[in-house]
Order: sequence, then C-alpha cells, then structure tokens
Amino acid sequence: MKIGDVKAIVFSGAGTTRAVAERMGAAFGLPFKLCDITPQGADAPDFRVGELAIFAVPAFGGRVPAPALERIAACTGDETPAVLMVTYGNRAVDDTFLELADTIAEHGFVPVAGVAVVAHHSLMTNVAIGRPDEEDFQVVDSVARDVLAKLAAVSRAGEAELREIPGSRPYTPYGGVPFKAQADESLCIACGSCAAQCPVGAIDAENPSQTDADACISCTRCIAACPVQARALSGGDMLESARAGFAAQFGEPKESYVLI
Repeated sequence: MKIGDVKAIVFSGAGTTRAVAERMGAAFGLPFKLCDITPQGADAPDFRVGELAIFAVPAFGGRVPAPALERIAACTGDETPAVLMVTYGNRAVDDTFLELADTIAEHGFVPVAGVAVVAHHSLMTNVAIGRPDEEDFQVVDSVARDVLAKLAAVSRAGEAELREIPGSRPYTPYGGVPFKAQADESLCIACGSCAAQCPVGAIDAENPSQTDADACISCTRCIAACPVQARALSGGDMLESARAGFAAQFGEPKESYVLI
C-alpha cells in the first residue's frame, strides 16, 4: 500500500515526546503534520485514505496519560496504519503500548509498528539525562524505513498488523504521584501561559499562581511553558529522596527499542 503523508498525534508534557515525534515525521520523507493534543480543548483530527498515523505519548507509571486517551479516542481512522511511539524515563513501558494499541484499534486504526524511546525523566530529573540522544534518534529513523518497507509489501494495513504487543490486561493501576506543579507567587507574572497549556485545566486562568493539586497530573508542561521559571514541582526533601531512590534502582542506562 502507498502512503501519501504522515500525521502525528502527540501528547507531550515537557516537550520531549513532541521532539521525538517530529524526528520520526521527518524521517519518513513525506508531507508531515503534527497535531499536539496536550492542551485542554485541543482538536483530535480524522484521517484520510493514504495517511499514516503516529500516536506518540509518554508512559505515566506504565500507562497512557488519561487525558491523552480521551483525545486519541476522538480520532477516527479507516483501517489506517499507525505507529505507536512511547517515551519512557528509563524504568519501563509496562502496559503503555497495549493500552494505546487497544484504544486506537477501537477507532479504525491498525498498529503496524512501535518504538519505545528513552527520555530524560520529567519528575526524576537525575535519570536519563541527555536522552534521547543521537543513538535513540537513529532507532527512531530506522522505524520510519522499516514501516515504509513493511507497508509497501502489502495491499492493506491489516496485513501488516503488529501481532505481538507487550503488556497485560487488566492494565497496571496508576494512581498518580504526590509531586505537583506549583507556582512561586513572588515570581509569577500572571501571563497565563501555564493555564493555556495545562491538559486538565488545573491552573486558574484568572489567577495562574493557583493550581488545583487534585486535578494536576504532574506532566510538567506548565513548568516548561513558564517564561520566568516561576513553576516547579512540590515535594522538597521528599522529592529529592524519591529521586535518589529512583536513580539507585533505575539509573543504569536502558536502550530504545522497536516493535515491528
């Protein structure tokens, strides 16, 4: 089957997942569009015949972030071939691939490949520093080549379906983390950049120095969006202790890998 263009549906907190998706999109050498579904209210596009989908998400405790699932479920395909892309902070992907594959399959997409990419952990920031690196990006590039070759050899996406997807059902429970993004009121300039980018509306647009900790999913998008570095994760000594423990257990570098 012939692919005319590529469209990436991306949920990205600090921006790393988006950067990886952009790299893959470029590697296909075809017309490419990136649709960032992270902000609340972002539109989920439909797909035309001849398009290839990339669904790119970070692993949150071995799961797809809940708001990402909701927006991905609003996409519509028609036996559209899809690449599953998962970034993970050097621990494990767990059930992220399987949950993502199950969701897109219900809405007209056919998973034909996957790639797990090691990325600098957004919470445990002392782990996987500098990742993804050029070796990781070379893995991403290889997926584009392999997917095009795989699809060229078949007449329809179903013939290229990915048969073995890691994970288990029921999916691993994920209850979030206690570390929440919050603003230093003495630094906040009330520009609203963080509120506009929050995927769950946890930040008061009228008073962006205030964050609903119960709603916050700790994606750190608001921290990355703040132009004056007024936002940071809560936790203090508890966060630093968690980072030390995480690094002791998961500090050994892991590799990006492909499902094809």
